[in-house]
Amino acid sequence: MSEKPAPIRCPVCLDSFPWNTDGADLYELDSETLQYRLINMANLRDPHKRDYRLRSAFIRCPNPSQDTGTHYLPVLYGRYGRPLVIGFVGASRTGKTHLLAAMIGEIEAGNLQRYGLSAVPLDQIRHREFLRDKVHPLYGGEQLAFTAPSPLPEFVEAMVFSRTGETGGHPVAFFDLSGDQLVQVGRSERFLAAADALIFVVDPEKSLRLPGFATKPSDLGDLTFGNVLDQLFRRDAILDIPAVIVVSKSDILRFMHPVDRWLAQTNPGGALDAELLRMESRDVYAFLHQHGAQGWLLPTARCRRCTLHFASATGGRQTNGRYLRQVRPQRVLEPLVAVLAMTGVITGPEAEAVGR
Repeated sequence: MSEKPAPIRCPVCLDSFPWNTDGADLYELDSETLQYRLINMANLRDPHKRDYRLRSAFIRCPNPSQDTGTHYLPVLYGRYGRPLVIGFVGASRTGKTHLLAAMIGEIEAGNLQRYGLSAVPLDQIRHREFLRDKVHPLYGGEQLAFTAPSPLPEFVEAMVFSRTGETGGHPVAFFDLSGDQLVQVGRSERFLAAADALIFVVDPEKSLRLPGFATKPSDLGDLTFGNVLDQLFRRDAILDIPAVIVVSKSDILRFMHPVDRWLAQTNPGGALDAELLRMESRDVYAFLHQHGAQGWLLPTARCRRCTLHFASATGGRQTNGRYLRQVRPQRVLEPLVAVLAMTGVITGPEAEAVGR
């Protein structure tokens, strides 16, 4: 007796359905019209050609609840098992989009290999669009526009992560929602029900009480942090969803201790180091607490596993919408590696110790 296909939760409508592409209608996305159209796979009998075509094919989500419009998912989305959903959380203009673009850029540069990991795009068309619209402009010195609210949030990028020598991989979808939406309660944040990990982004200029910072921080912290965590609340006050807190734009703190030491720190050895992550988390926690940003530490109290990081997506400040110095991301992959360890993409004793 054949096994029933495993259910997959759609990250758009949040419905679960058995993932079975055998006999299902397949679609391709026309890069010119951006319309989905049926494709005929019947004549592709060569397994290599068929597999190649499937890499860029989509299926239409059945959306059993019928509560959202028609939407499509890459065939590869459910091919490797249950996909992970990672959401970026933070107020508008805290640097969420810059951080994600820098992460993808560093992956494209092959810098994830030092951790024994590789990544390939899950949706090649969406990946090319993200590179064209976000990554290349950022690395070219352009400040990215803030993310506009969307009536139907979708993942902006998706990658399949694999360990060296591993067969298959782990699909991961990234959500980058507008900070204005994250403050609200409603359908726009429905993706949280499917989220497997959250990356909370802290803007130093909006959170720290330091001379020279024009903004006076609120004692309550970032409203999006509490709103998102409250929506995830079930019965246990401690949430099992892994969390990462990233102090973005840390380049503006590069002459302060201990930020200076961590921005200069690299891990060229290619191994996950749980103790190093614990040391950085301890330093970031103390730094935020010391400078009046206690409200931004909420995920450490609400989530069972959490790490904290200093990072900079650009390595310098912008002037009139341009980064005059060469854009050089600093420590943007460390938060992602921590998430991959806490969600089971990276396994072993070191991964089990991360965020404890």
